[in-house]
Amino acid sequence: MAANELFRQYQPCRTASVAAIVLAGCLLVAAIAGCSAADSPSARFDDYLTRLARTLGQDLTPATPDARRHYPARRRLLRPVETPRTGWIGFFRLHRCGLVNLVSERNSILGRVAPPQARLAYEAQLLAGLTHCRAGFDRDTLAAADDDERDFVAHLDELIALKHQARGAMIWNQTFASAPMAHLFSVAGGDAGLAPSLAGRAPRAALAQLATAARRLREDKPVDEARLADAYETLDASEYGGSLQIAALEASAELERASQLIRARLAARPLCFNNKPNRRARVLRTILLEIYGTGVQSYLADLVRAGRLWRAAVDELIEAQGVAPGAAFTRYRQHTLSADHGVWADLDAAIQRHTQDWQQAMRQCNLMPGSE
Repeated sequence: MAANELFRQYQPCRTASVAAIVLAGCLLVAAIAGCSAADSPSARFDDYLTRLARTLGQDLTPATPDARRHYPARRRLLRPVETPRTGWIGFFRLHRCGLVNLVSERNSILGRVAPPQARLAYEAQLLAGLTHCRAGFDRDTLAAADDDERDFVAHLDELIALKHQARGAMIWNQTFASAPMAHLFSVAGGDAGLAPSLAGRAPRAALAQLATAARRLREDKPVDEARLADAYETLDASEYGGSLQIAALEASAELERASQLIRARLAARPLCFNNKPNRRARVLRTILLEIYGTGVQSYLADLVRAGRLWRAAVDELIEAQGVAPGAAFTRYRQHTLSADHGVWADLDAAIQRHTQDWQQAMRQCNLMPGSE
């Protein structure tokens, strides 16, 4: 990697392609030097920090990443949903709409513990059935109807209105307040690996599938329960959301350790006198280009890209809900799913500070790009 690339203003989009090439090479040709089977983000940082500390003659401080933020408890995420009660007379009247079996299944013991995809499919079918049934009572039919018929139609109108009113909260409870989503954002595991943007492809597609279903529900359209089941299965088998948070926290902490090494050395005594490069400075420049540039920085570029793609996927699903997130989720989102606050803003700041520390060191030795 050319030295001047390391000192340009940090631009994740421009470095993402370089990161993809490096990471793909590691995955496909594990035997190549620097891309062994044991390669990992922590291994790259360990190698980088060890070399940097040894060359600078400094002691490494222990890593102290910020505390992981846990996903809010389900009870704090659930939104109240007004459940219309048809009553026995109203329930038996629903046979005219062909909905008795559907409602009976939903109210059964199994129906009450149905998975999220079944709940979403049920709500779509019920609302479609109610709407279709109501469409059979036009103005002329109602004009000739008796009081019992008019009462039934009024009951249908009430049910439909309540279902529309509660739809956003219902969707939220089956998505962001669901058990698969809590597992997706679990911080019980580790980081997202050396190719975090690639690792997030399946979870992002699953969130997109939920967003599509949410939009269809809000448009009174049916949803594909089988495809939703696949999406929930993907989310329930992944901890990607939490892994990205861990990766960002750990990368920020490791960059700060590296920056402390450089700052401590420069504060103790100049790295070079009269801007003349010495052997130590040239070794440092090699570490910058060959260890940090090709290993650590390429990973950081992909991590930043992964965070951007993940935030966009989550934002799309939030927008599809049709309701504003509650206070508990808003706080969690600001800390872990925002570009301007929390873990991702901290990572960007750590990268910028580390770049500036390297610039200061290289300027002392006249080893900045274009100085030779």
